[in-house]
Amino acid sequence: MTPGRLEVILFVAYFVLGPFAWMFYGAIIIAGHRRMLLMRPTPIVGPPPPVTILIPAKDEGQRIRDCLESALNQDYPNFNVIAVDDRSEDETGAVMDELAAADPRLKAIHVTQPPAPGWTGKNNALATGVRDSTGEWMLFVDSDVILQPAALSVAIGVVLRKNFDLLSLLPKLESHSIWESLLVPLAGATASSIYLIALTNAAASRVAFANGQFLCIRRQAYEAFGGHATVRDRYCEDIEIARQLRARGLRPRISWGNDYAAVRMYSSLSAIFRGWSRIYYAGVNGSPWRPLAAVTSIIFCAFTAYFAIAWGLWRTWHPAGIFSGHAAAVWLSAAGLHLGLMTYFLARIYHWSGNPRRNALLFPIAGPMLVTILLRGVKMCFTRKVEWRGTAYSHTMAADLSGHAAEAPVPSRVEAPVPSRVEAPGAARDANAG
Repeated sequence: MTPGRLEVILFVAYFVLGPFAWMFYGAIIIAGHRRMLLMRPTPIVGPPPPVTILIPAKDEGQRIRDCLESALNQDYPNFNVIAVDDRSEDETGAVMDELAAADPRLKAIHVTQPPAPGWTGKNNALATGVRDSTGEWMLFVDSDVILQPAALSVAIGVVLRKNFDLLSLLPKLESHSIWESLLVPLAGATASSIYLIALTNAAASRVAFANGQFLCIRRQAYEAFGGHATVRDRYCEDIEIARQLRARGLRPRISWGNDYAAVRMYSSLSAIFRGWSRIYYAGVNGSPWRPLAAVTSIIFCAFTAYFAIAWGLWRTWHPAGIFSGHAAAVWLSAAGLHLGLMTYFLARIYHWSGNPRRNALLFPIAGPMLVTILLRGVKMCFTRKVEWRGTAYSHTMAADLSGHAAEAPVPSRVEAPVPSRVEAPGAARDANAG
């Protein structure tokens, strides 16, 4: 094979994996975005069903105050709130008690011991809160989420009108630093692609996804799969809950929720790396193949644009007889198209998350960092070691949850096998809890 023929073959492969792949991917994400626009205000016919909002929290400081106040400020007429303090060492519990004393709709529960073997901290906290809940519907909200007043009423209107069993929202991603603004939306879009989340809303699909930051579920559906006891060893219990519902023929759905909720997921670069690595590990139940596929796609479908530019420039000074003597122009034109498409669709992704479109221009910085985060997740798939919210786990997740015969995550310290709780008198936290 002549060098010229080999270069033509490489160019065709590049064009398919680069510009063409981004055209295809862009069409998919735009269609998926439209499929996930479910949060449209809908009048509720008949008496509004009772709803319990459950918010677990661990060491959230003053953020928990804003979260709880936003929950209490819902314009829905029939709800109560249960806040669960999961072994916090800061003022989180005191803030809960203060607000509970001032508003009878809020009950504060304090978990004082580590979770029993086989439970993650968040799942233990939520299961504790559910035992005291009374709502026909339950809304699980992370303690770093701020709700808009209409969030609950619009969500309940949608699930009643559409007869959904679960509705989960993707909130606006609140960013207070360049790293949050640059990496969190990109990592979220990668997770959406890995999990094919838009297919959750296709009736015939077996794909199911939910986001624990805002997860509204019918109590009957929750009890049908056994609740948090069934998913007790899952770090991404929200995704597993949606899968459990789908497996039983129930109807989980996912929607954009920028106008109804906002979340600041991580406040530092190190927390972004730790948090998203954990998500990439846990969301695929410890299997490395999807994160590895994402790394491969980024390398061959994104980073090759820079190789094509470099090769096109090299051909400018070293012409070849292929492409009628216009090899440099062909390579540079394809690379320009590639970069244009990639930047355009990345800009849309940033915009959908509530962050500046211009962040797409910084992909040469964000891309390698994203690959590093994904590879950290792959590493966790092999080491099975995760540390989160002050608790270290050596985590083997059950392959089959029907009987949940699993080697459960073991807390780094165990003071009591059964968690104890203390309820604040007169009173009702988070993918972030424990």
